[in-house]
Amino acid sequence: MKVFKDLFDKEILKYTFLPFLLSLIFWGVVFFFFKDEVYEFILSYIAHLPFSSSIENFLSGVGSFLILAIFYYLAVVSTLGIFSSFFVEKIVLRINEKHYTCPVREVSFKDTLKGVLISLKSFLIYLVLFVFTFWMLFIPFVNVAYQMFLWALLNKKPLVFDSSYLFMDPEEVEKKANFKIWVLAFFSSVIYFVPFLGLFGYTFQLIIITHFVLKMCKGKQ
Repeated sequence: MKVFKDLFDKEILKYTFLPFLLSLIFWGVVFFFFKDEVYEFILSYIAHLPFSSSIENFLSGVGSFLILAIFYYLAVVSTLGIFSSFFVEKIVLRINEKHYTCPVREVSFKDTLKGVLISLKSFLIYLVLFVFTFWMLFIPFVNVAYQMFLWALLNKKPLVFDSSYLFMDPEEVEKKANFKIWVLAFFSSVIYFVPFLGLFGYTFQLIIITHFVLKMCKGKQ
């Protein structure tokens, strides 16, 4: 399958590890210095949620280390798109070079900055929604679809921009194929549940959406 072959391409792997390491280090520093504050905030917040007593009983049985580890992982994968914004050009161009050879538009650092801002905006929207609907993580079966929806919401717009700005107008791409991109972003989010591979989740999704966009690009030629 093209997606997995591309994921383990040497050039693509090089630019996948960098944002992954940056996200790990950034949140590692935050949790190292503020783990007690983070844990206390989680507990105080849960007290105001629906089913708070059931959630508190569950968490007390799990232990603080595992709770912090889960939230650390969620934080790391949630900011992969932001840190990847500085490296996506190399990944997307590599896929284009291998499979499509679509003409590349002239871009500047402003485009890279715009990608970072789009990722930051999506992260803030994701964070607000996560905070207000966090209790849904504790509803069996619903929690899986809920988390996949949140990850799709987090990554959809950054993925569209990152995969297309070198070749096409991202807004045009989103307008023409919004539903299909939503479906791809939602179902590809399942990778974040896979141990270790989830840390490369944004690149995996980027490769999928890039193939989709470049097929559109080839169709226009």
